[in-house]
Amino acid sequence: MLFKVFSRSLVARTTASAVLLVSVLIAVPMVVLIQADVRNTRAELAIRAEMATRIVLDDVANALWDLDPEEAVTALMPLRSIDSFAEAVILGTHGERFAIFRKPGAAIVSDAAATAAAVPLTHQDRTGAVRNIGTLLVRLDTGPTDAAIRHHVLVLSGVGAVTLLLVVLGVVWATRGMTLPIAGMTRAMADLAAGDVSVDVPVRHRDDEIGRMAKALATFRQNAIDLRVAKERAEQAVASKAKFMAAASHDLRQPAQSLLMLTAMLRATAPNPKVAESARKIEQVVMTLKQLLDELLEVSRLDAGGVTANKAVHEIADLFDALESQYGPVARNKGLAFAVPQYRAPVVTDRILLLRLLGNLIDNAIRYTASGQVQVACLESGGNLIVEVRDSGIGIPEDRLEAIFEEFHQIGNPERNRDNGIGLGLSIVKRLATVLDHPVKVRSTLGKGSVFSVTIPLAPVEAAAVESVAVETAAVKPGAPVPVARSAVSAAPPAPAPAPAATMATLADAPAKEGEIAILVIDDDSFVLSAISMFLTSAGHRVVGASTVAQGLRAVQDGAVRPDAVIADYHLSATENGLDFIAEVWKRLGLRIPAVLISGRLDGAVTSRAAEMGVIVAAKPVMPDRLSTLVEAMTASRPVLSVAADTSRPA
Repeated sequence: MLFKVFSRSLVARTTASAVLLVSVLIAVPMVVLIQADVRNTRAELAIRAEMATRIVLDDVANALWDLDPEEAVTALMPLRSIDSFAEAVILGTHGERFAIFRKPGAAIVSDAAATAAAVPLTHQDRTGAVRNIGTLLVRLDTGPTDAAIRHHVLVLSGVGAVTLLLVVLGVVWATRGMTLPIAGMTRAMADLAAGDVSVDVPVRHRDDEIGRMAKALATFRQNAIDLRVAKERAEQAVASKAKFMAAASHDLRQPAQSLLMLTAMLRATAPNPKVAESARKIEQVVMTLKQLLDELLEVSRLDAGGVTANKAVHEIADLFDALESQYGPVARNKGLAFAVPQYRAPVVTDRILLLRLLGNLIDNAIRYTASGQVQVACLESGGNLIVEVRDSGIGIPEDRLEAIFEEFHQIGNPERNRDNGIGLGLSIVKRLATVLDHPVKVRSTLGKGSVFSVTIPLAPVEAAAVESVAVETAAVKPGAPVPVARSAVSAAPPAPAPAPAATMATLADAPAKEGEIAILVIDDDSFVLSAISMFLTSAGHRVVGASTVAQGLRAVQDGAVRPDAVIADYHLSATENGLDFIAEVWKRLGLRIPAVLISGRLDGAVTSRAAEMGVIVAAKPVMPDRLSTLVEAMTASRPVLSVAADTSRPA
């Protein structure tokens, strides 16, 4: 506990260090001085005792020679005047006590509390020889001296303690004057590092080094505030731009849709080759505009968070088949070999977003491969399936492998040829990979080709079994529509119950001329509505257009049209949409006629609901050939279906 306090408190460490240092500096000299004082005092007493013996030495020797004890005691009496004198003892040659003299009133002193001086007693006999006749022992009491020494020690100790206390107080005062501001600035820096810019920086008024440090920290705090404000403004600007682009996508696609239909119709009905060629060039310009618009709006939707992954269990073979159908002819028309693996495995992903991600990689590979092949391969690694898109194209320099995922960054297109795109395909791939949580990696050899890999989690065995059962069940349902996307997480919608014979209707019952197809088109934009209607009419279909839900439903209810198919825009008003309109038409007709949903802004919830309803989804602007293909596919089989299935908006 004490160690933690010292390790976390600069004041405690500084104070403890100062106390230890001052204690050593005071205690060591005190001990040395006291020991020296004791030694000197003892030596002084010993010298005094020895000098005392010299005073009475002759008289005592004579008294001892005469064997007169009284005379010996009288000879010792002058010792009473000596300070600290305790007693004097005359010993014979054999150590026997001859006489003893004590200072009146003095107690017997132990050997430990006395300092003694022993002097031999000698006397000259008749022959002139000096004989040793005894010993004079004089003892001095060290008690008073020891008391004086203790007094001195106490005084010195008190002085040392007071000095130590003053030093400690001074050190604490001095260190707190330094450490407290530093501790305050440390807390302020920690709060700033945590993102709290509302902290107050202490001691900015000081003029010393700490004050200058505090002023620098205050400047850093202000810079952090300014940076946060600038960052928030930049994020708001980016978010506003992205939201604006995402929200405006529908309106931006409407003119492109109209232009595509009108130019296709103009090219088909041109009175001479020059007009047809002009219409073809206009159509090429509009298609380029469509590509740019699609990619820009896709980036904006992804940045604005308008795209979310609706993950479920899907069979990877179905995705490979779709990629083969869409990109195989394109690659082969360019003279490239194209192949997808014959591999089956259930994966957890969003089918639509993954198709878009892989499609962008394949399209990019085809665009930058002049000869050779584009190949899709896959392999299992742990619990993941790694799908690779390989090409034999121009390759990517090592130092630009990261840069290719940036917006408008292209390899081998310095002239910015629009036929090679505008450099947003891989940027969209990166964003889709983030939304799907499917990591994308790239490796490449310049001049030999590139390999882009996507890591997709494999479905657990239990989920794959559920998916397999769901597919088999759907396969045996008579007349069931083929879904656009499958989900093993949410249960498949219940099979439509057969309707009574009186309510069953076929497309052949529609009031149209023999061989003519009646199509109900609804779009809130009059230009798009007119362009699509004119295009389909020029293709030989009977078209009834409606700009509002009420107008379209009234035409169906009054019998003005009994449509063979419905083409509906999704955004019809602030509260109405194309899926609800299609569901209501089915309900009023008593059958499910084929339907196509088109929109310039589609999210995962819309496409999922359309898939559950069996409605084909097409993003605006729809190419004329694509629209013709959809109409032919919708009306070729003329299925008979009831409306018992729930077409409500998904939760």
